[in-house]
Amino acid sequence: WEEIPEEHKDKLLIQIDPGTAFGTGKHETTQLCIRQLEKYVKPGVKVLDLGTGSGILGIAALKLGADYVFGTDLDENAITAVHENLAANEIPEEKFGVIQGNIIDDKAVQDEVKYEYYDIAVANILADVIIMLQKEIPVHIKKNGIFITSGIIDMKEEAVKAAFEANDAFEIVEITHQGEWVSVTARKK
Repeated sequence: WEEIPEEHKDKLLIQIDPGTAFGTGKHETTQLCIRQLEKYVKPGVKVLDLGTGSGILGIAALKLGADYVFGTDLDENAITAVHENLAANEIPEEKFGVIQGNIIDDKAVQDEVKYEYYDIAVANILADVIIMLQKEIPVHIKKNGIFITSGIIDMKEEAVKAAFEANDAFEIVEITHQGEWVSVTARKK
């Protein structure tokens, strides 16, 4: 849609058409998550992208060197958007699995996601959903795995922080801010 300015030609380019799914890359919460992915993605890691939307965070992880991404979303339009955006970014389909479903309470989704499989999980979702997710995600990531979260409005920061602190499976490693938005990154103990 846009011409790339000359001064940005050397940067990582992700082409995204969200369709009716969430995630263009312009929102502060998406930027917060991508900055955290830049810190933690190493060649060969596997990433779980919760509420994948357009697939922007998973695609960013793959472009940063991740080996494989698996995404979940409640919205069936997200599945279509991910496939279209993989094609637009010339990423092979086998690098990014995606299913429609709710990992919080659907055993079939939990089983398909796999257990203790991912190095990193990322969720750019509402704070109340993150509070529920932080109970489920430890069984899906490896020991010392990283859980990157955003979509948290600043007035909900304390509630999300308290949920992570009450969960013996996690330790908070960083809290970052952009505008009125917050990202909480935790490590599985």
